[in-house]
Amino acid sequence: MKKYLFDYYMFIAAAILLMAAACRKTEDYRFSTPLAIDARIIRLGAAADTTRFIVYADGDWNLELAAETPWLQLQTTSGHGKSDALVEVTDNSGQLPRAAKLVVKGGGKSDTIVLQQKGLTPALAIMDETAQTISNGGTYKSVINTNVPLDLMTVGYGYDATGAVNWLSGLLVKDGYLFFKVDTNQLPVARTVMLRLSYLDALGTTTKDSIVIKQQPGMSYEGAVQKDFAYVKQALANGVVSENIFVEGIVISDKGHPNMAQNLNKSTDKHSLDKTENSIAVYVQSPDGTSGLYFKTKTPGDNIFNFNDRVKIWLKGVTVQQLQNPSRTVVSGVDVLHIMKKDAGTGVLQPREKYMSALTDNDLYTYVKLKDVEISVPSGAFTNINEGYAARMDCYPMNIRDIQGSSMYMLTNLDVLYRRDGRKVPQGSGAVAGIVVHETYDRYGGNIGKYAIRHLKREDIALNEDRTNGFSHVLVEWSRFKTEYAATPTETQHPLTPDVGSGRIYQSGKKYLDYTSSGITPTTDYNGLLQEPTTNKGAVSNGGWGCKGWWNAATNTGESWVIEVSTKGVSSPLSVQVEGNSDIGGPRNFVAEWSVDNAAWNSLGNFTFQDVANWSNTLLTQVAGQKVLNFQLPQAASGQDKLYIRLRVANKTAGTTNSATGGSITATATCRLSHVSVKYNK
Repeated sequence: MKKYLFDYYMFIAAAILLMAAACRKTEDYRFSTPLAIDARIIRLGAAADTTRFIVYADGDWNLELAAETPWLQLQTTSGHGKSDALVEVTDNSGQLPRAAKLVVKGGGKSDTIVLQQKGLTPALAIMDETAQTISNGGTYKSVINTNVPLDLMTVGYGYDATGAVNWLSGLLVKDGYLFFKVDTNQLPVARTVMLRLSYLDALGTTTKDSIVIKQQPGMSYEGAVQKDFAYVKQALANGVVSENIFVEGIVISDKGHPNMAQNLNKSTDKHSLDKTENSIAVYVQSPDGTSGLYFKTKTPGDNIFNFNDRVKIWLKGVTVQQLQNPSRTVVSGVDVLHIMKKDAGTGVLQPREKYMSALTDNDLYTYVKLKDVEISVPSGAFTNINEGYAARMDCYPMNIRDIQGSSMYMLTNLDVLYRRDGRKVPQGSGAVAGIVVHETYDRYGGNIGKYAIRHLKREDIALNEDRTNGFSHVLVEWSRFKTEYAATPTETQHPLTPDVGSGRIYQSGKKYLDYTSSGITPTTDYNGLLQEPTTNKGAVSNGGWGCKGWWNAATNTGESWVIEVSTKGVSSPLSVQVEGNSDIGGPRNFVAEWSVDNAAWNSLGNFTFQDVANWSNTLLTQVAGQKVLNFQLPQAASGQDKLYIRLRVANKTAGTTNSATGGSITATATCRLSHVSVKYNK
């Protein structure tokens, strides 16, 4: 019995060994292959990188690129058996995603790996849902946000049931616009086409958008009589036009441009903007460029006007508004049916050149180049604001002055791409071209002058970069609080030692050289370049100086900022530039004055400093930055041993958290300056 059991167990053991051997042979057979890889798709980030993958082979294998790929380098081109392959890619952060095929060959077989590398996220967004065009055709455009070249997109056309096809052509993506051309519509009905754009990137993701292009049928303007701009300005009354008339002119605005008009804060939410005004604004000047009209289209889609278009606009049915001080005409309710003709202008449209003093009301809404101009306070960017408020305010008025002593504001909406691009504003003089407009601006006190100018491109601000290439000479200038001298100020080295020249600045109610918590202290300016590591939302912590105690209860009069300087040896007229604001409860109304004896004072003009913006309840009268002003002094101020300039608080009026003028000056509220300079022509 024992021998039987022994034989039985030996048989079972032998069977198990045979089964194990059989399994081992099967396993060896299963993993024995001429060629295999451990991944079909490899995806890498946008940064330069290396990656490995495993090749399985019985023998030798080779790795090669399916096509020439400069951005990909094979660190491994061959191997034997199971081994790693190493591939290196260059940086792709500024480019669209890309892909390449790698081919592995061995044992008479081949296999393919797709290597993908991330990059920019593809963008493709057309602003207009529907683009209107007129019956006589022409070239049109719509704002497009895309980083995909048109030749990489798939383009589709969906024509309507009228039967007309192929009347849309000439697609072009350039400078942020989608351009297209439509043929003349010979049909008695309107026609449409849906233009579809899509892009399949190297990662397999599709980005797409579309636009409906609608073309009006031919319309009869029979009996319409042409009138000149003077007729529209002088003969038409306020209200709807009943006359069958039209005007002909040159468009100087540009559809989709972000700097056409001032956008308004929403009535339901004053912390956000309604950007309709900018999108419907159209400026048209007479054929000789000497007179202009401001048109407003019914909807943004009706604004199909491009810069330098030659147009005929039918006025029957539109609404005319005649405004005074200054005299100007606004025409609203324009739709595509009012556009009788629109042709692209040939050649370059040149602005008329003028000095600021030569501007008249007739120059409003015309294309003008201002001569011999410089930025009054040439620091920071074109929009020196606290960037945290960029969604709550629309425009920054920058003060500019000319060689004759005139000054005005250059207006820049915050959607302008180059407004704060890391470059400092030009320091010298030159010319500024743009559209002459009249606008009020509550954040600067309402009245910002009779005329202002809106530029259309960075090149319009054609000023010399270097200050030495300017028309003015700086006699004295202060631009920051020098904290390094605050602890032990002396007459020659203290926080308000001028950056240029010699002079003194102080508050009339404080002791000179008092840089304590109750004296003059450092405050914030917003002229920092955003790329600088020391700035936060454009802020420079010691970019200005300020103090409190602006109403003298004993004398019941306001205190003053006082500037002392010698103008001896200066024969040409002087000017003074200031930049400042106040806290809520700080002084609002000021008088600028000058004197040669600190006793008899002469007025330079009245002005306001606005309350600095309050985040929790930002009023439309509060400024998220500072206000710049320029004052021209008379000849008598030149050549003096001592010249005094003061910014005197005119009255106790101050703002509150809910009103621009509803309060009185409080002793603890700060008024600040961040720039003071005195200049004269070379």
